[in-house]
Amino acid sequence: MRILKLFSLLSLLLFTGVGCFGGSATSSTDGGIFLSADGGDKWQQLTTVLTAEGIGTLATSQVLTMEIDPQDTQTIYVGTLQRGLLYTYDGGVSWMRPRTESLKEGKIRDVEVDPTDECTVYVTKDERLYKTTNCSRDFDSEVYVETRSGVMITRVAVDWYNPDILWLGLSNGDILKSESGGTTWKTSISTGSYITSLLVNNADSRTILAATESDGLYKSQDQGASWTHIEKELSDYSQANYVNFLVQTNVGDKVLAATKYGLISSTDFGSTWSKIDLLSAPGQVIIRALAMDPENADTIYYSAASTFYRSLDGGQTWTTDKLPTTRLPQYLLVNPENPSQVYLSVVTEY
Repeated sequence: MRILKLFSLLSLLLFTGVGCFGGSATSSTDGGIFLSADGGDKWQQLTTVLTAEGIGTLATSQVLTMEIDPQDTQTIYVGTLQRGLLYTYDGGVSWMRPRTESLKEGKIRDVEVDPTDECTVYVTKDERLYKTTNCSRDFDSEVYVETRSGVMITRVAVDWYNPDILWLGLSNGDILKSESGGTTWKTSISTGSYITSLLVNNADSRTILAATESDGLYKSQDQGASWTHIEKELSDYSQANYVNFLVQTNVGDKVLAATKYGLISSTDFGSTWSKIDLLSAPGQVIIRALAMDPENADTIYYSAASTFYRSLDGGQTWTTDKLPTTRLPQYLLVNPENPSQVYLSVVTEY
């Protein structure tokens, strides 16, 4: 697998000349991705894109999502608003584009690496789920194709115990399940609300937690055979049923949710919740990006508008720093092998 990755990089460098990274984006150059090596004190912009046309820049791009390979944390995949998929094998020093033409442009909402095979990667674009089994040398674009007009794939998740089990979240609120690596699919539940996040419990892959845009959370403890609607449990926290994002620890003993109320936490994988006190009043700011040290749940990062927030004691106290960009934060990612490394992606508006 490492040989496949090296081959992809060398073949690209062989044809690299002078040129630029094409595709439409914004004109300002403080976009793309930033890396902090010290937990958010200082930031470095990661901009170099290697293409067959030459050296380009990520600085004008809007990056919607990031996924780190759990087996090789130097490998990161990012999905952009207009420029498709990019990936790095050196922690962000340089970025590459896939050979598959349809993934060189358009909106990539989510990326997921098979936790048992670093060369198997799933990518969602509009109504299609793409899959590579050879480290991005080529992609199958027919793994799942949504045929209902206006319905998009928003999230993808892979069962770490049995990677043939896949989960898809859709913009109409459906959650789909495949037990065949994507060959066949069935609807597990229809929530009626845009799926914003999907978690497979890191302690027990039979347990799934899904977040929705306006209808709270849904939890299954039997691989999707039945679901519990978690709504009343959120009623103590005004507008907590609007959930933007979920994160969990490596052992699944703690989950954080970014909601319109603010931050809430769970120690039973979403069945019950408690608030995390922030510097702002509930509902005062929009939490646009959230991350947690997967090995230490006391270390929490989030961003709202132009400010980066950090807690080292589970949210009891917070420190703040100004973001290294005029753009809006979109996604935060912690390197699980080096949790002081934090990646930030930004957008102009999304």
